[in-house]
Amino acid sequence: MNRFTAPVTGLVTGFALLSLASASSQAPATIPVPREKVSLTCTDRYFHSVRENFLLLDETYPTCTLKMPLALRQRWPGVRTFYVIPRVSASLHSKNNKGEGKWQPLTPLVNPGPDPMHRALSSRGYEAIELTGKLGKLSDTAGQNTPDTVSTGGKITVCVAPVYQGEDACKTFDVAARFKVYTR
Repeated sequence: MNRFTAPVTGLVTGFALLSLASASSQAPATIPVPREKVSLTCTDRYFHSVRENFLLLDETYPTCTLKMPLALRQRWPGVRTFYVIPRVSASLHSKNNKGEGKWQPLTPLVNPGPDPMHRALSSRGYEAIELTGKLGKLSDTAGQNTPDTVSTGGKITVCVAPVYQGEDACKTFDVAARFKVYTR
C-alpha cells in the first residue's frame, strides 16, 4: 500500500462500515399477522366440498389456499407493485394411542402461478396475499396416529416498487395459525 492508495482504502472501508451500520439499524422487524386474519380454504378431491378453517381426516385435499389480508396499500399508498416472497409451510399434529403428540411436515405453501417463490401484485387489484399447497390425505400422513391440528407458519417478505424517500423497501410478516382436524 502506498501513500496514494491508503486514503482511498480508508475511505472505502469507512463507507462500507457506515453502510453496514445504516443497514443494520434499519433492519425490518417482523410484523405478526393476527391469527384471526388468516384463513385456510381447502377443496376435497372427490366431492369438491370446500372446507374453510377446518379439515376432515379422511378427505384428500389437492388444493388449499392460505389467505391473509395484509395492509399493504396502507403501508405503501399509491400505485405500486408488491413482490411477495413466501417461506411458509403446513404441518400436521397427531397423537398416538398413548396421547403422545408429534408434528409432521405436510407441504410448503407457495405463490400460485408459474413461479412459486416470487410473485408480483399490482396495488390496484390487491386484496390479500394468497399462498397455495397440496395437503393430500391427512390420515395417510398421520399413519396409525390420530390427527388433530394443521398448523401453518413461517414468514412472508413483501417488497415494493417504486420506493419513495423515507419508506422501507421491504417488510417481513410472521404468520402462525392453526386449524382443527375433525373425524366424521
